[in-house]
Parts: sequence; structure tokens; C-alpha cells
Amino acid sequence: MERLTHKRENGIKRGYWSPNKKQELVDRLAMYEDREENDEFGKWIPYNDRLPELNIPVLTQWGVYYSGEIRIEILYLNELGRWYGDSGEPNGKVIAWTPLPDPYREEQ
Repeated sequence: MERLTHKRENGIKRGYWSPNKKQELVDRLAMYEDREENDEFGKWIPYNDRLPELNIPVLTQWGVYYSGEIRIEILYLNELGRWYGDSGEPNGKVIAWTPLPDPYREEQ
């Protein structure tokens, strides 16, 4: 990312300044704000609000039947509307889910 602002400390003024035009700064700020609004990573999405894509792994938070214990596990939602994971179907109800981050890739 190219930095648009530079730190200023010259004894009289402190803060940041930029040689860029105001419109460029406003456009860049809008881009970051839009990305932040649309970025779901790390935000829990209630199960009742929206479901994830089918057969795509997501991090889920679910409550165990009878005990009320809350667990967090990577699960998939299948075509039948049932959740499943590496250890089968959870013995409880999914409360919320969040997308997984993109896998790490070494820069070339």
C-alpha cells in the first residue's frame, strides 16, 4: 500500500500532511471504508440472518444439546441443510458462523 500521509513534527505544527490532492485522499478513504463494511472476516454472522455457501468450510459456533456448552469448529453446510465436519455432524445447534481467512501463500 502506498502511504498518502506523512508525519509532521517541526516544532510549530504536529500531525500528518499529504502532498496529494483532496479528492484523491477522499477517494482512498472511501475505498477503505467500503472494504471495512463489506469485510465479513472475523465477524460472526447469526445463523438466522444468513447461511454460508454450500460445502464451503466456515468457522461455526454451536451449542451442544442438553449441556448448553458452546463449541467452535470448522463445519460445512450441505445441500440438505445439515452441518457436518471432520468428526461428523455436531450434536447441537449452530448459532453463528464466520468465513475462514484465505490460506497463507508465500510471496514470490
